[in-house]
Amino acid sequence: MRAAEVARSSRKPHQEPESDNLFGWTVFILLLCGIAVACWIGTFYVFTHPEEPFDYQLLAKLHKLDPPKRFELTAAPAGEFLPPDKLLAKYGALTETQLNEESRQLLRSYLRNYDHQVGKVSYVTGKFTILDSYPLSDSRFMDSGTVVIAQSADVPTVFIEHLFPAAPDHLKAMQKTLTTGLGIELRRSFDLSALIHVENLGNSRLLFTCVPLLYGPYGTTESGSGFQLDPPKVLNLKAGLPVVSQSQIRDAEQRYAQYRKAMGGSQVASANKSTKPAPSLIGSEPTPTPTPIAKAAPAMPLARSGGKPSSKQLAANAPGSSAQPPVLAPPQPPKTSSPQQVPAATPAPSFAAVSTTTPHLQPFLTASPTPATTGGVGSWQIYRPSQMPRGRLVDVSQSVDLADKGVGADPIYLRGGFVVTASKDNRAVLRPQQSLTDRVLNRGNARIIAEFPRGVSAPQIGQNFQRGAERPFQVVDVRKGADGQVNIYVREITSE
Repeated sequence: MRAAEVARSSRKPHQEPESDNLFGWTVFILLLCGIAVACWIGTFYVFTHPEEPFDYQLLAKLHKLDPPKRFELTAAPAGEFLPPDKLLAKYGALTETQLNEESRQLLRSYLRNYDHQVGKVSYVTGKFTILDSYPLSDSRFMDSGTVVIAQSADVPTVFIEHLFPAAPDHLKAMQKTLTTGLGIELRRSFDLSALIHVENLGNSRLLFTCVPLLYGPYGTTESGSGFQLDPPKVLNLKAGLPVVSQSQIRDAEQRYAQYRKAMGGSQVASANKSTKPAPSLIGSEPTPTPTPIAKAAPAMPLARSGGKPSSKQLAANAPGSSAQPPVLAPPQPPKTSSPQQVPAATPAPSFAAVSTTTPHLQPFLTASPTPATTGGVGSWQIYRPSQMPRGRLVDVSQSVDLADKGVGADPIYLRGGFVVTASKDNRAVLRPQQSLTDRVLNRGNARIIAEFPRGVSAPQIGQNFQRGAERPFQVVDVRKGADGQVNIYVREITSE
């Protein structure tokens, strides 16, 4: 009896550790399963939310996220072009939470370079006036370039902060060009300023952050000064958006108010001296002749007044006055030989009221009309057939290889058969005429962007034509997009 109890007591200590080990291994395996699930969920979240600063830094270090790339005009993501009134209608009624969520989605698409984009990209268009500009630094969203604060010329409650990323050697030109009072004209033809953030400034005012996806050259329409943009290599998401603060926006508004006051006084002085008016924001294009003035009515100051012009406004635009020509001609044309009528009809307070409404002092800042090519419309030499300089003659399939090798300094000419798929002004988009074998083997599948000299009309859509050794196109550049599409940029260098 006693021996049996001793045997049972001796076996019991050896059985309890086996039960404890099984429970411990079960807990450990469950912890490993939980860690694996958490890692899977965390990895999914990191890849799907690159707009978070930690996620962006991690993806950038692992080389899983490409830096912002330069898009071609013909290969940019499809989008909708929103002028200030449509921006206000789309985002003005959203709550703070909805604006934050919309801003995260906009920034997420930009960081992904719009890869697998769902829906259309929002592009900002319209005319804006620069209130002030600030240099970019390492502590901001982009490390080099300039950010400008601009106000819509049509909807005063709409503001934009436009980011101009550029190399350090362009900063002096940017500071000289992007000055207070300069107009920015964002056009759907040449500008692709993508919206990446929306901020509610209060008092029914909205601030839209936009970035040009083409990163091309910009310049003023009058003096010709400008600069070249470059996509940023890295972004500082910890700095956040918007780039400018509320205090900087208030300072910019005060500076622009002082600018308008100063410019209004200078315009009054020039009016009293009957001198030529300063360059106009809208008059930056070539001045029309006196006969078709009525056709230019939308661009004149009277057109914005929203009603019939008064007798003072009509008299202020007499030939002896320094104001803009009238939109509507008066019943009796004023005589140029009566200078006594000008001071009586254009008193200084009336002229100052017009000038402070829309100060016409600076030209517009516009993007290059040909950001995908060299921008020198009609500046190259034209030759007779077979009289161009000696060079290499290639077809479309051979030109595709130049995307990796480069064009080089020696002339390269493109021959072959082409069909026009798009045409506007002096540019056309061509596709090579492919045989069934070429289509099956995917040979020569490229897009040709042809630029024609000024005064030469581009071929019509659907037109087919051949170019041989006598009249080839000159190859300017060959680039391959992220989707594998090869774009060949050519020029017409021969005349019939």
